[in-house]
Amino acid sequence: MIIILVLALVLATSCKKDKPIEDTGFKDKKESAADDSKDVEDEEDEKTDNKKSAKAKPKKDLNYVKGGDVGSVSSYVEDREIWKGFSDDRHIAIAKRINRGVHLPRILLDSADADEANAEIDKMAEDLMGMYEKYKDEPENFEIGFYASFSTYQDEDLLSIKVSIYDYLGEEVQYYRAFNFSLPDGNFIGDGDLMKHFGVDEDEILTMVEDALMEECELTNGTYYGNVEDYAFIYNSSNHVGRILNDLWDNFDSLDRQIYIDQAGRPQFILTQYQIVNTIPCPLTLELKANTFAKDPISTVYLRMARRLGIDPYDDRYKAFIIYLGAAYNEPSLEEVLKKLQPWSGIFMDYSDPPMLISMYSDDGEIPFINGQECYLIVPKYRNASVSLKELEIVDDGGMVKLAEVENNYMDETACAGPTFICQNTSEIAPNAKITIRYRDDVLEFTPSISQKDGNPVLPDEVINAEGLLDWDSLIHEHGYSVDMYEIINSLIPKD
Repeated sequence: MIIILVLALVLATSCKKDKPIEDTGFKDKKESAADDSKDVEDEEDEKTDNKKSAKAKPKKDLNYVKGGDVGSVSSYVEDREIWKGFSDDRHIAIAKRINRGVHLPRILLDSADADEANAEIDKMAEDLMGMYEKYKDEPENFEIGFYASFSTYQDEDLLSIKVSIYDYLGEEVQYYRAFNFSLPDGNFIGDGDLMKHFGVDEDEILTMVEDALMEECELTNGTYYGNVEDYAFIYNSSNHVGRILNDLWDNFDSLDRQIYIDQAGRPQFILTQYQIVNTIPCPLTLELKANTFAKDPISTVYLRMARRLGIDPYDDRYKAFIIYLGAAYNEPSLEEVLKKLQPWSGIFMDYSDPPMLISMYSDDGEIPFINGQECYLIVPKYRNASVSLKELEIVDDGGMVKLAEVENNYMDETACAGPTFICQNTSEIAPNAKITIRYRDDVLEFTPSISQKDGNPVLPDEVINAEGLLDWDSLIHEHGYSVDMYEIINSLIPKD
């Protein structure tokens, strides 16, 4: 009986153990958490696939590129180490430096476009070695005369390389070149696709470049040119930014590889491809920043003035506002001109002085003096519009009297951007200067003058007289004017 009872118990236990567990619809906590996490990841991946993230995902298994600019990583780039071909230890030591050494990349992608890029870099290396052979017996020149570097950025979908050549011994001063590839196929990608990868549409790029240029020049001007008190103001960066913009608009569509991604994943625009860089002080690269609040090209100053005057700021008929400030021919009259400008500056520019374009000339290379007295404030419609001033003179063209442009180094080499103070014209009968307002392909040229009939500016239909903008009499203060502008302009007024 005991044996039979034990066998029965064993059989019962075995049956209970083998009975399948009923599916309750609930999972183990760890299993459930893992599955939830996977669902979230799948959802995020789907979002990323549907809309490209503004921040690219960096690849985790990247190698630090020895010889590249600090911070460079890639699994497809290596240093060519061309310094190994130099003749002695001193030159090799100089060339091996990370800062101001001689380093060029070799691209390891297996594609026709990578081969093309490597061939271009081969030519750079050949030119550098030729420069070395030419100057190798002058070590001091070699050390400061030329160097080369490169940077790399890589994420899951693209590789961006920037090559920098600094040749102070030859004709080229600085030269930057960008090479951007899609991964893993190794094909070239253009600037539009490159920026799309970071969530920026192609038609936004030019505006970002313009804004970056304006910001850089404004910073430079405030830092280095704040104490100018004479005609040297024409060398301020604010008096050149318009020329850079004009060059940019003339050549933007004809150039390629204008953008690269730096080691930190920030897009940089290359300006060294533009001729203007070699003629005036100019930034070499511009960091591009997306600003969702600055996509409207219309100037906020223009917009506020238009609304104050009851004018639709988006009316295509109008391109600028103008305010006649008066005539400046001596110290008291100059003060009156600047007193009228001051309320406008306080309301619309937080008391910042606008850049200036002044008609002037000199005799035999002497210090220049003012060649006009009518003072205007020009406010272009577009925030990044350039403003320039050209000298005119009366000429006889086959029996026909007309105004023609004449060369003037003080005026031809300058162009501003945004609201601009202009002084021109010694007489409304024979104007001596022409204003040009340009925004990309939109160009307006005109010569304002003061009517002898009613004292109002004579203007083209595209330019609005904004005299009624403010109650000037109530806003003008006896001693309220820009001392800096006064000192500069007064230094140019001929003294009896």
